[in-house]
Amino acid sequence: MAINRILNEIKKLTPLERNKLRIILDTEEIKDLDIKLSKKAAGGWADIDADKMIEDIYRNRENSSRRIGADW
Repeated sequence: MAINRILNEIKKLTPLERNKLRIILDTEEIKDLDIKLSKKAAGGWADIDADKMIEDIYRNRENSSRRIGADW
């Protein structure tokens, strides 16, 4: 049956892809502006150095004045 084929294809999707599909199916109409904004946001973190960002986060945690003496 066609429904079983569709369900099997859906099962192959990643959780993120399933969520996107759910959003698309729940939305009555997707406007061109929505698509443009999504594409613009998709590459928003492309130039971030993830390793440096993680180092900065840990360094800031160590130097935080709000830290309450617990050593992790």
